[in-house]
Amino acid sequence: MKKYLIAALIPFLFACGGSSNKGINYDEALSKDTQGLDILTGQFSHNIDQIWGVNELLVASRKDYVKYTDSFYTRSHVSFDEGVITVETHSDINRLQNAIVHTLLMGSDAKGIDLFASGDVPISPRPFLVGQVVDHLGGQITNTIVAGNFADYLIRNKLQTRRLSNGKTVRFVVIPMIANHVAVRAQKYVPLVRKAARRYNLDESLILGIMQTESSFNPYAISYANAIGLMQVVPHTAGRDIFQMKGRGGQPSKSYLFDPEKNIDAGAAYLWLLQNKYLDGITNPTSKRFAMISAYNSGAGAVLRVFDEDRDMAIYRINQLYPEQVYRILTTAHPSSQARNYLIKVDKAQKSYRVIR
Repeated sequence: MKKYLIAALIPFLFACGGSSNKGINYDEALSKDTQGLDILTGQFSHNIDQIWGVNELLVASRKDYVKYTDSFYTRSHVSFDEGVITVETHSDINRLQNAIVHTLLMGSDAKGIDLFASGDVPISPRPFLVGQVVDHLGGQITNTIVAGNFADYLIRNKLQTRRLSNGKTVRFVVIPMIANHVAVRAQKYVPLVRKAARRYNLDESLILGIMQTESSFNPYAISYANAIGLMQVVPHTAGRDIFQMKGRGGQPSKSYLFDPEKNIDAGAAYLWLLQNKYLDGITNPTSKRFAMISAYNSGAGAVLRVFDEDRDMAIYRINQLYPEQVYRILTTAHPSSQARNYLIKVDKAQKSYRVIR
């Protein structure tokens, strides 16, 4: 199991956070926006340190679902990137069994779920992990009876122990997800993606590629920069732009962005803004797509400044290049290594979704 320091686990991700609006200090806004989360995670990490010891902090992030129960003595961790579920406890085996069942049968609705508090998530009649995990008999895990039997099997046959740095011992089980778990999750959202793609005249594969890169299709995704949901929309930056585009004031709430349909619509709407407003003028559609992908991560202004400080000159210079040259420049000359790698990852992921119908 991975062990995370707080700074490493919830990285500063500015996904869908950039904007070309002038006169707004987004660094200052980000600082204010994350102060509450700093306090929350500070209190939260204190509870974990007391029980699990230093360097054992696990926190929900973009691609990791983490939920503590049993007054923080039991926890469940779903790594949506690696396809591994780990459930471990300081308490008795009944607590472990309960956590396994609740994790396997959790739903896809993150609204109202506090990932920074101790407590079970509700058991859903439509578990999110169905199709991504099978039991010891190779069957789907759809209800409490099947989940309970599987949990009993795991505890009897797969129970492991490990010693923490504080000297305490925990017992745990590791549950592998199926090989194509990412594709199974992606398929769950294809109808919503298709709807948003048609509404904003976007390629479905672009939306899916961004979703995979941002959250690995984790509906509980949240980052330290307060980017929320499947497409990691930051409420106070991209969220405000999206609401303004829709003729609404303010910014989307956390509950709004944890709704998969609203989140996908918001992310697609921001892509529309990038395509038709912030990066308007780039004539080659492939060059514009590369710029849009990079801008979704770092902001349109940062992308254009790679080519020139003046917006119009930057657009002109992009239009003088072949798309392959635009791609090479954005993946080598962008000042942010995160943005450089982001374009590579999304472009690769998008290609894998072009066959989805």
